[in-house]
Parts: sequence; structure tokens; C-alpha cells
Amino acid sequence: MRVRIAYTKLEEAKYIAHLDLAKVFERALRRAGIRLAYSEGFNPHPKISFGSALAVGVEGEREYVDIEVQSEMDLKDMVGRLQEQLPQGIRLLEGRMMNPGAKALMAILNAASYRIRVPMALPISQSQLEEAISAWLGRKEILYVKYSKKGRQEKDIRPWVKSLAGTISGDEVIFDLEVEIGNQGSVRPDEVLGSLREVESLHLDLDQMSIKRTGIYVSYEGLNRSPLEHENSVDSPKTSVQGS
Repeated sequence: MRVRIAYTKLEEAKYIAHLDLAKVFERALRRAGIRLAYSEGFNPHPKISFGSALAVGVEGEREYVDIEVQSEMDLKDMVGRLQEQLPQGIRLLEGRMMNPGAKALMAILNAASYRIRVPMALPISQSQLEEAISAWLGRKEILYVKYSKKGRQEKDIRPWVKSLAGTISGDEVIFDLEVEIGNQGSVRPDEVLGSLREVESLHLDLDQMSIKRTGIYVSYEGLNRSPLEHENSVDSPKTSVQGS
């Protein structure tokens, strides 16, 4: 049985690295008495797969994981038992059984939305903010430079940004950002705002910003859909576990 579950990764859970997250779920499933399915071969591994990875320190409001178990079981019972074993900040929202041939999350998720709160380094008016965002979005090419062990790297980040908006709230700016994601690449929220600050001379204190991914989607023809609603899901009602 293959199950797709929506979950949160908030509060202290945001510091769990992506590679460690699989271990957290695997351990919780084992403690809950849920028998995982394993891959075949010389080095079998549990069949748990996630959507696009979150950077450490970034919260996730609605993330997704696929879990394959050895035998059929009641979905509501499964997610309830699993929830009891997960750490604070990881809350299961709802789940759905998937067809065995359903595509992996990484193969279908192609858009992500973020809400970013950034303190101002100097006062910014709403009109200044809107003008800066409009000018940034109007550019055909925006080169972002970063330095790593491989040396200086430069990439055009503009094609990955689908939308960007901002609102002044006290001494903070709240940004709503939507980007493309996938095997071809993507752009991180800190790269977008770092570019906005530099290219449009916007006075933002990026060292104090907080980032929350509000969703990841299957985007097609301008519509964002949940992977729980994907055409390869089993034709049965979802199991909501909100409030558990």
C-alpha cells in the first residue's frame, strides 16, 4: 500500500536536515508498528520519498511524503499511529492512498510558494517597495553571483520566478513569492531577495529574515493543484487528520 501524506515542518522541526527527515519518519513508523516496504537488491532501503527539499531553518506549512507499507491497513489508523511518534512541529494534515504506478513527488511537483518576513534596514514606503518589485520583475535577465568551493558561480534567476509581491507591516516587509521547481533547477528565496536588495537598492536586513514555504504544487495551465489530487491517486476519499 502506497500512501501520500501532507504534513507540516514548523517550529524546532525546521532545523531537521532533509537527509535526517527520512530517518525521523522511518524511526516513527517502526515505533508505531507500521511495517515499511523495502527496495530489492544488495542494499535495500525503505520506500519513503519526499517532495522538494527544504533548506535547514525554512519552515514548511504543507509538505508531502510518499510511504509504501508491506500490507494494506486502515489509512486513518496508520496516520494516527504515525503522528503519535513524530516530533513536535511535524503534524500530519491529511493522507490518501495512491496507485502503485503513480509518479513520484519529485517528478510531478513543479511550483512552490513562500512567505518571507524581512526587517527593514532603513525605512521603505509601500510605493517604493512596489516600484522596486515591478522593476525587478520587468528585467529579462537577473544574474545572481555566489561563491562556493567550486569558486565563483553565476546564474540567471529571473526565469524561475513566477510571481513576487510585497507588503509593509510595521518595520517589516512581507513578501509572497512563487517559483518554479524541478529537475531542471530552481531559485532559493534568499537569492531572490538578495538580488532585489542589490539590483533595486532596497534596504532589507536579510540576516534577520524568516522563510516559510506555504505550499508545493503540481502547476499546469496556470492552476496549482495539490499532489493529493493528482490523477494517479486512488479514487477514494482523503483521510483528514487535522487537529490530531
